[in-house]
Amino acid sequence: MKTSPIIALDFESAQTTFEFLSAFNGDVNVKVGMQLYYKEGPAIIEKLKERGFDIFLDLKLHDIPNTVKSAMEVLAGLGVGLVNVHAAGGGQ
Repeated sequence: MKTSPIIALDFESAQTTFEFLSAFNGDVNVKVGMQLYYKEGPAIIEKLKERGFDIFLDLKLHDIPNTVKSAMEVLAGLGVGLVNVHAAGGGQ
């Protein structure tokens, strides 16, 4: 991740997101939350990476440990810089 601030992309669509980001040219870290990720899916991550943005994927994973582990294995393949996990679900 870059040392620049993390800009929250709390938008409803990829179009609105990229209109907002047009001023930044990949020079900031961005946070993709549940609203944008659930609407656009993994494609939004790929599009952001293509434009040079470092990504914090903020999906607040919290479920039984095995489900979180499986989800993290899938998310790891996206190549984001940071993901958060709520660790109160119990031991593995």
